[in-house]
Amino acid sequence: MRIVSANFGRPFPRTRDYRAYWERHELPPPREQRLSLFDHAVDWGFHIYAFGILLMDRGIAERAEFWDFAPEPSTVYHSNGTLRVMFENEEDVAAYIERHGVPNLFINHGRGGLGVLPLLEGKCFRVHLPVLRGGLERTDNHGAECYLVDAEDQLDDRSMVYVPVVNTRKIFPIECAKQRDFIYLASLYAEKRHDLLLAAVRGTELTGHLHPVDGSQLDLSGTRVTTSKFNERDVVELLRTSRIAVYPGHRTSNPAAMWECVAAGLPIVVNANILGGKHLVVPGVTGELAPPERFADTMRDVLRNRDRYSPRAHFERHWDTVATLDRYFEFFAAMGWRPPAGARCSGA
Repeated sequence: MRIVSANFGRPFPRTRDYRAYWERHELPPPREQRLSLFDHAVDWGFHIYAFGILLMDRGIAERAEFWDFAPEPSTVYHSNGTLRVMFENEEDVAAYIERHGVPNLFINHGRGGLGVLPLLEGKCFRVHLPVLRGGLERTDNHGAECYLVDAEDQLDDRSMVYVPVVNTRKIFPIECAKQRDFIYLASLYAEKRHDLLLAAVRGTELTGHLHPVDGSQLDLSGTRVTTSKFNERDVVELLRTSRIAVYPGHRTSNPAAMWECVAAGLPIVVNANILGGKHLVVPGVTGELAPPERFADTMRDVLRNRDRYSPRAHFERHWDTVATLDRYFEFFAAMGWRPPAGARCSGA
C-alpha cells in the first residue's frame, strides 16, 4: 500500500519536459532506519505526516509520500521515512503519476491541491481537508470521496470535523518558571492579525512572544512583546514557559498550532471571528473565544483564572493521538476506502 499526504502551496511556471524528467529521475533508496510516530521531532507537519507514519509503523503501508510545489522537482526521504516529492505544478504531478502510478490513499491538506485532485479521480481514494477556505461555502466540498473540515457549519453527509493530531510524547506540560504571559504561534501575514494582538496589548503590562516572526516587519513600540524567526527558538520550550496562548486571526484557521498549545497545557484565547478551529475552544476548559474589542480583557481574565482551566486533561480524555488517527481511518473506510486485503488499519 502507498499513501500520499499533500500540502500544496502556489505552483511554479513550467521549466522542463516533465515526462522526460521523471523517466530519467531515480527515486532515492528508502532509509535503512526511520523515526516512528512518537520519535518524530517537534517540527512542522507532524499532523500531516502522521497518517502515513502510523500505517508504516503497523506494516500496512510500504511507502508514504508527501507532495508539495517547489521551484524545481526533487525527491528526498524525511527522517520519518516519508518520501518528500516536490513538483513545479500540476502538469509535473501528472507526469510523476504516469511514471510511478497512483497511491491507494491520497490526503490533501488545504486549498492548494484543488488542481491535483482531478488527476486522481476514479484511480484512488481521495480525502480533502478544505481548511483555510477563506469563506468558501459548504458546496465547495467537492473533488474527493470524503472531507475533514475545520468548522461544524461545513459538515455534510460525507465529512467529519477535523482535529489535528499532536505528538503528545514530545509536547506536554511541565512545572517550570513562566517567562511571559502569552505565546502566539503563527507566521506573519494579514489574516493572522498580529496587528490586532499588538494593538490590544500596546501600553499594557502584558508580556508575550511571537513565533515564527521577523520582528522588523512589525510595529512593536509600546509593547512588551519579543519575536523569533523560524528555527531560532525551541517551540516546546516557548510553550512550556508561557502562561497562555493567543490566536487573534480572523479569515484563517489555526487548528494544528492551537491544539499543540492545548497539549502543552495552555488555555487559549481565540478571536471569536476566526473562520476555522472554533470547535477546539471549549469555554472554561481549553480556553475562550474573545470578540476583537475585548481581546486584551479576555486575556487578562484567562490569565487571572488560569488554574481553573484543564486543557491537557481534556486533550488526553478526548483526543489521544493514535485513537484519533484510527477514527479517521474508520471514517475513510465507511466512506468507501478499501485498504489492502487483510490489512487492519485501526488499532482496535
